[in-house]
Amino acid sequence: MLPESIALLIADLQNPDEFVRAQATFAIGMLGEPAVAPLIALLGHNDHLLRVRAAWALTVIGQPALQPLLKLADGSDARLRVEAIRILGAIGQGRAVNPLTYALTDPDPRVAQRAANALGRVGDPRSYHALLTALRHPSPDVRHAVCGALGDLHIPDAIGPLNDLAKEDTSKTSWGALVAEAALRAVATISAARPSSATDGFDQVDALLRRHQQL
Repeated sequence: MLPESIALLIADLQNPDEFVRAQATFAIGMLGEPAVAPLIALLGHNDHLLRVRAAWALTVIGQPALQPLLKLADGSDARLRVEAIRILGAIGQGRAVNPLTYALTDPDPRVAQRAANALGRVGDPRSYHALLTALRHPSPDVRHAVCGALGDLHIPDAIGPLNDLAKEDTSKTSWGALVAEAALRAVATISAARPSSATDGFDQVDALLRRHQQL
């Protein structure tokens, strides 16, 4: 049975008053580990905004929420895997790198996409090779996210594969974005982080952009 204080805050997360909901979200996040289990349970709720509030509170809690989130990320429910992976990325702990790289191979592309986004936020170079492999994922949505993650890692060796992808990949994501453009933005991001070779990198990006405009 939930302690009364947590039960009241959980109820307030669903209060029609926005101020009450915001206060409850902040307060339950401050409670730490005792609030983890009930917040995890809310990640499966049908109310999207309630899931968002629970996710935010779990992000605030941080380290104590890691183990239950890692377990959820390895579960059988794809929607819950997506939610758990999103929060793991926001928490940004190195312990999440291995489960997140494994999630890049998830049969559900939504999960793989979220895993790529999360790895970009974590920014751990240990994920580099898994992300490089995921550049060949069959889903354009995943490839687009992987490009962004590689850009966030700032690893110069990714420039070549990203440029190759920009030349070869003409696909669009489910929301209409070009994968090639995401690859070029990643190249620009990496080049900007390398002052000695930034000019060369931007010249390559400019040339590839002009090429895509002509197609």
